[in-house]
Amino acid sequence: MYAFGHVFKKQSFLFLLGLEIKKAQRYRNCLSLLSLTFTQLSAPLENRTIPLKTLANVLRHELRETDIVGQAGTNRLLIMLAHADMIGAYKVRERVEQALQHHGFGGKGLTMEIHEVCFPTCPVDDLLRMAASGAPVDHP
Repeated sequence: MYAFGHVFKKQSFLFLLGLEIKKAQRYRNCLSLLSLTFTQLSAPLENRTIPLKTLANVLRHELRETDIVGQAGTNRLLIMLAHADMIGAYKVRERVEQALQHHGFGGKGLTMEIHEVCFPTCPVDDLLRMAASGAPVDHP
């Protein structure tokens, strides 16, 4: 299945994250997670004009076909990067930031906050905490 062809709802995303965590632990692979929180300064969140699915379509060109995107609320996307270490996660973060700047979302009053975490650099609990809340995780 072409994973990015769909933006998963949070419950489905967390289910898939659980499966990928088990695989990463068993086979000692890296697994990174990006949390993208968007705010639109020019309008209240309930009146925002840029839906997350539009943002996800822009991001599609910056991600691999195997990366999984989930919606975690009205203003947050999660991106699961299997087999990506922290360096890979930083590279994706840079590409995401550049893509959104290129498409002019900043000119529409959109701001973005990105946090990343990587297993095994950080424990599994940090991945799950970020998926649940989007809160940044202290890196060792």
